Amino acid sequence: MNLSRDQQIETLQAALKAARENEKRWMEISAEFSTDAERMEQWSSTAKLRRLEVERIEALLAGAAEPSGLTQPGCKETVEAKHRMGETA
Repeated sequence: MNLSRDQQIETLQAALKAARENEKRWMEISAEFSTDAERMEQWSSTAKLRRLEVERIEALLAGAAEPSGLTQPGCKETVEAKHRMGETA
């Protein structure tokens, strides 16, 4: 399937919106109330994967939007997400 550049950008924007919504919903599910260490670890791992999915789509979208493909996604959102997940930048 060969999509035009505009169609690729629209598709990536839709995927990014869905990924951000998934990440937001996941972050709203608080793992803090769990006393099970394994469940906490699973929650944290899933949160990290959802953040990576958003970052990957942002990078693809930036590459599709810019002719050079060298644009990077915003660092501020990444730092904020890592902070929410208890990581250090």
